Amino acid sequence: MAGLFVCAVAFAVIGCKGKDDAKTQANTAALDKQCEEIAKACGDSPKHVEKITDECKQAAQKQAANSCTDKASALYSCYMKDVCGGGDKVWSIGDLHVLAERHGKCAAERAATAGCEK
Repeated sequence: MAGLFVCAVAFAVIGCKGKDDAKTQANTAALDKQCEEIAKACGDSPKHVEKITDECKQAAQKQAANSCTDKASALYSCYMKDVCGGGDKVWSIGDLHVLAERHGKCAAERAATAGCEK
């Protein structure tokens, strides 16, 4: 009887983990799409578009794994709406953060995502 209980508990834990992994993957995919859009809109050259995309997708994996998808999505939307449209182009995701700070944009969204990439 005890062996059956252990098997049931193990199955429940594994089953739940699988659901969490699928949710994280779906959230990462959604953020990845935003990363691609940001990179195309903000990147200075094809090389920088690729760099921004890669950096952003790496951050998106951590953000999704840390249940920060909504916060990260809000930040990425703010970047698209308020930062990238001004004609300034960037070379990296770090440059995008600096540009947003310089123009006083997306401060609340940046603060909300602090700690999401750890």
